[in-house]
Amino acid sequence: MKFEILDDKVSLTTNIFLIVANIINLTYNIPQVWKTFKTKSTGDFSETFLVMRILGNTIWIGYAIEINSMLMLINNLVVIFSTIFLGYYKVLEIIRKRKTKTKRELTFDNSQTNHEIENEIENEIENENDINYLKGLSEKDKLLTEITVSL
Repeated sequence: MKFEILDDKVSLTTNIFLIVANIINLTYNIPQVWKTFKTKSTGDFSETFLVMRILGNTIWIGYAIEINSMLMLINNLVVIFSTIFLGYYKVLEIIRKRKTKTKRELTFDNSQTNHEIENEIENEIENENDINYLKGLSEKDKLLTEITVSL
C-alpha cells in the first residue's frame, strides 16, 4: 500500500483543491473542539449526530485506504478525532445530568420523609396535649369531652 500526498490520477488543480479542503476541514473543527474543551458543554449536540458522523467517516477511511488517498485519509481521521473528542464530553455531560437528577430526586425524597416525620411528631404532641388535658379534668368533664369529640 503506497500513500502519496498528491494523486497522480487527477490534475494538479484537483490536488490543490484536496489540500485546501483538508486545511478547511481541520480549521472548521478546531473552534468547536476548543469551545467544547473550554465550556465542557455539548448540550446542543445530538448523540445520533456524533455516532453517525463517526460511522460515516470510518467508511470513508476504508475507502481512502482502498484507493491509497492520503489526503482523504487525513481528512476523515481529523473528523473522527474531533468527533470522538466531542463525544467524550457529551458522555461526561450525560453522566453529570444523571447524577444531578438523582441528587434532586434524593433531596425531594428526603424532604418528603422529613415532612412526614414532622407530621408524626406534631400528631404525637397533639395526642399528648389531649391526654394531659384529659388528666386534669374530673370524670364528669372527661365524659362530656369524649361525647363532644365523638359527635
